[in-house]
Amino acid sequence: EENNVELLLKDKAVSIDTKAKKIVGASGKEVDYDVAVFATGSFPFVPPIPGKQRPGVFVYRTIEDLEAMLEYVKENNVKSAAVIGGGLLGLEAAKAVADMKVESHIIEFADILMCRQIDQGGHDALVGKIEEMGLQVHCGARTESFVGADGSTDNESMSPVSALRFSNEGWDDLEVQMVVVSAGIKPRDDLARGAGINTGERGGIIVDDQLRTSVEGVYAIGEIALYNNFIYGLIAPGYDMAGVCSKVIAKEELGIDLNIDELPSFTGADLSTKLKLLGCDVASFGENQPKPDDTDVSNLVWNDPLGGIYRKLIFNKAGTRLRGGILVGDASDYS
Repeated sequence: EENNVELLLKDKAVSIDTKAKKIVGASGKEVDYDVAVFATGSFPFVPPIPGKQRPGVFVYRTIEDLEAMLEYVKENNVKSAAVIGGGLLGLEAAKAVADMKVESHIIEFADILMCRQIDQGGHDALVGKIEEMGLQVHCGARTESFVGADGSTDNESMSPVSALRFSNEGWDDLEVQMVVVSAGIKPRDDLARGAGINTGERGGIIVDDQLRTSVEGVYAIGEIALYNNFIYGLIAPGYDMAGVCSKVIAKEELGIDLNIDELPSFTGADLSTKLKLLGCDVASFGENQPKPDDTDVSNLVWNDPLGGIYRKLIFNKAGTRLRGGILVGDASDYS
């Protein structure tokens, strides 16, 4: 109220009329606007795997999700669980499952874990650390269905999950009593689609450098914004977008003098990563995986499989410029 902000809770926006500049809530309340900013975020993406409706299948996104998993483990005497997804959040989920004293299996479609951040060498070092902790890694996995306790593999049965079935030749069913899906996010763009705002083929509202959408007076920031065909699923880029967007709206839409010569731009975000996953240091920065046809590349690799340490620095061909790097097992040199 001090900042002249009206907060409307428990009233989901169900439609936006961009010509009349009006938003309608589920309660029927109408809100007129001069400028609208979409910050509707995303929801967990669950692949269309038969059996995803079963008891014992969870997503890992909120504290409520974690509490529901803990309760299910306790009530159903869960001994073994599978985590679908070997990215950052999937590995965190696998650690959470292991902390519940449940055997944890990481199921990844790609051939390596964290395929956006590390390469095969980094994967090998990371898997070594993970398996030392008693977790099991299954990469290149083609999950065919979540099998019910009654043996069913359809989309209707509510028999609790009891196994994963794979389409990989020669792979046996993996017996589990719980499945945690951590397979990425899907932007909440239904409202925008309904209003005729341009969206990407795989979701997200298309924005330019000033976070403008295809409709005048409408902007988008955060996990809903598709910039250069990329969704930034991290908090820091969302803050950067908000900063740019607020200044653009203030200057262009509201005519406020910000004493700046040029409009600010969002031109992407630093996706460098440094974190401790399952007790293992992992860092990646810059162009950590140059394209196969990139010839201006020279690699310096340190691989210590006994110590579980892998370091890869990527330079230009002349060795005069550091382009990126991957550090696994010891990231103390990166800050």
